[in-house]
Amino acid sequence: MALPVHPPPTPLADDVADPPWRVDSLSDSVLILLVMAAVQRVAGFVRAILFCRWLDPEQLGQWDMAFSFLLLAAPLSVLALPGAFGRYTEHFRQRGQMRVFLRRTTLACLGLVLVGATVVLLGRRWFSQLVFGTPDETTTIVLLAFSLVAVVAYNFFIELFTALRNIRLVSVLQLVNSLGFALIGIGLLLGWRATATNVVVAYGGACLLTAVLAATRLRPVWLACGDGPSESERHPFWNKLVPFAGWLLVVNMMANLFEVVDRYMIVHYSNVPVDAALARVGNYHSSRVIPMLMVTVAAMLGSMIPSSSVRWTASLMSTS
Repeated sequence: MALPVHPPPTPLADDVADPPWRVDSLSDSVLILLVMAAVQRVAGFVRAILFCRWLDPEQLGQWDMAFSFLLLAAPLSVLALPGAFGRYTEHFRQRGQMRVFLRRTTLACLGLVLVGATVVLLGRRWFSQLVFGTPDETTTIVLLAFSLVAVVAYNFFIELFTALRNIRLVSVLQLVNSLGFALIGIGLLLGWRATATNVVVAYGGACLLTAVLAATRLRPVWLACGDGPSESERHPFWNKLVPFAGWLLVVNMMANLFEVVDRYMIVHYSNVPVDAALARVGNYHSSRVIPMLMVTVAAMLGSMIPSSSVRWTASLMSTS
């Protein structure tokens, strides 16, 4: 009796074995990350020192509070959806649904961040009281609302290209963002006024510049996706992303709140005038520049030590 002949399995769409876009190897990724991170840390350290020297304590504290607001508002405004890219980008690529994935997540994040920015604009006096301890900083809040859109766009592309394993591009984008922030900020502080609003403009402008640069690199990915089979059901799609993004949002908010709650306590519970409280935040910000650099360098070295010790142990075993 002849054995039944089964047809060969249909390969998944989008050339699953080899993605059509550039993918960096692990060794290349580690080397690129180390080099770019070192340059980025040096640029960030120089920028922080100059900002601390040129801004008076109150303005420096106002910038610190503005950055703390963006740190909290950026993931919250998009419900941490970009954080799910690392988990589900490859999942949808293998099923030929990359275009569906990109289209739906992009539209969702765009709509959510526009709603969030509108809420900030409409409630600018309330947000001014919350962030700065006074309802009079509405101009800074308006700038923060526009910067929020740029920051979300920047983080969106960073998460997406990280999920696509294009570490080279991610490192370049992060470096461009850091250098752009430094150059624009130094230019505004020297050429215009040494105020926190100019630093907010510089940070938002750097994020916008980096997002535009990243968007130009998205078109090859979109064209390479092809027109594979797509599932039109929206519920299974969002049922995968939303729970995972929800847990990421909870973890992210807890970590970010732990990072910035001390500033808010100084502003709202130090029982001093607002300008004095912001000055205290500015002095606190200055006192953390060198310690945070040391922590960052220690973390970078710590990531290198295990691999070095493994190679050293392997070489000893090979010679014994």
